[in-house]
Formats: sequence, structure tokens, C-alpha cells
Amino acid sequence: MKKKLIPNKDLVLEKIPNPEDKSFEYEEPWQEFALTINAYEVCGNSESAFETRNKVFNDPLNASLTELRCALFVLQRHHRWNSPYPVPGEDERIKQLLQLIRNKVEKREFE
Repeated sequence: MKKKLIPNKDLVLEKIPNPEDKSFEYEEPWQEFALTINAYEVCGNSESAFETRNKVFNDPLNASLTELRCALFVLQRHHRWNSPYPVPGEDERIKQLLQLIRNKVEKREFE
């Protein structure tokens, strides 16, 4: 089943997984949300998507909403194809990306 892509302007805060929520179920919600953008298409190809992820990891606070979402997408793809071998610190990066995405959507910083 193909996932529905969601443009930044159509994101709804309540539908973005909240890592601060006590009932936050780790796996499924963030992976489904990550697939609402296709970083390979947005960035032009997989190599550029990985470069965007690296840029976000180096300076997450200055990343755009699109860059944050692309980084989360790349993490999801890594998790999908390399599970059960997570990257050290990946869980925290996922939580950080989700929180930064939520902050931007809440402030309506869609770019």
C-alpha cells in the first residue's frame, strides 16, 4: 500500500507523533509519519537525501521543516532495511526530529 504524501502546509500537529506523550508508542507511529514525505524525490536522489540528513544531524536547530522531515524519512528507511541493527543514538535522534518538526508546525513555519 502506497503511503499518502503530505505537503508541509497540510501537516496537522495532532497527527504528528509526540515523543513527549507518556503513551508514545515508539515504532509504528513515527515510521508511518516519516513516510508522509519522500526525501528521495524532494532531494532529487538518495545521495542528496543522505546529505540532507547529515546536514540536519550537524545543525538540527537551523534545519527547515522539509529538511527535518527528509532526515526522519532517511532514518526510517535505514531502520526498515537494517533492523534490528540500529545506529547508536538513533532513538534520541528520532525523538529530537519529531519534536523539532512539531515545533515548526505549531509555529506554522512551513517555509
